Amino acid sequence: MEEEKKVDPNAWALTYGDMITLLMTFFVLIISMSTISIKEVVEAINSNKGDNIVTANLTDSGMFEEKVKSKVTKLSLDEDKFPPPISDLELINEDMVVFMTENELFNVIDLKKTKEGFMIRIRADILFEPGEAELKIEYLYLLDKIAELLSVIPNDVRIDGHTDDQYSGDYDTGNKLSIARATRVCNYFIGEEMLTFSRFGVAGYGMHRPIRPNNSEENRAKNRRVEVIIKEIPKDV
Repeated sequence: MEEEKKVDPNAWALTYGDMITLLMTFFVLIISMSTISIKEVVEAINSNKGDNIVTANLTDSGMFEEKVKSKVTKLSLDEDKFPPPISDLELINEDMVVFMTENELFNVIDLKKTKEGFMIRIRADILFEPGEAELKIEYLYLLDKIAELLSVIPNDVRIDGHTDDQYSGDYDTGNKLSIARATRVCNYFIGEEMLTFSRFGVAGYGMHRPIRPNNSEENRAKNRRVEVIIKEIPKDV
């Protein structure tokens, strides 16, 4: 009778080892095809000059829902997803309308297109106590919003201060108060919001440029104002 052949109980290990080797080779190949080197990453970061700055969202509650985070780059984002540069002052107007609607500010703020550019006219009574030039805390969020808009455009800005006729017997006091208030708003933009001081100019006109006759308290309240004038950039620049 023929002797039965003995079967090696460990024979499966050879086949298993071959399978593991093939799998490892496959994974190494996949990784080598899909992974960039550390050197490539460093070179990509160093070569980026800030073209892909993350800007504010132009949708939902306005084009500047979140403040711009300067010097933040995203190498992995698609450039087509970035909003275009802000150059049209109509976009500023649209965002301010949304902001004023949300905060019920239409009775204390006026928006106006002028020969110089775009004006945001604010009643001085919501920013200052009577006869004072120190900003009230309650409406600083309004200045924060304007600064937010200014931070994403290069336009020059002039801030004008105006009073009513209560200083008609002392023009010097009225003029000083109007320019002190305009200067205080300007200093807030520069000091608190870190905007470039070279973009700003300040003027104070006292009672000499009223927008309403000073014949009622309502009209006088409208004449007491601070105007933020965002200047149009010349077309040939």
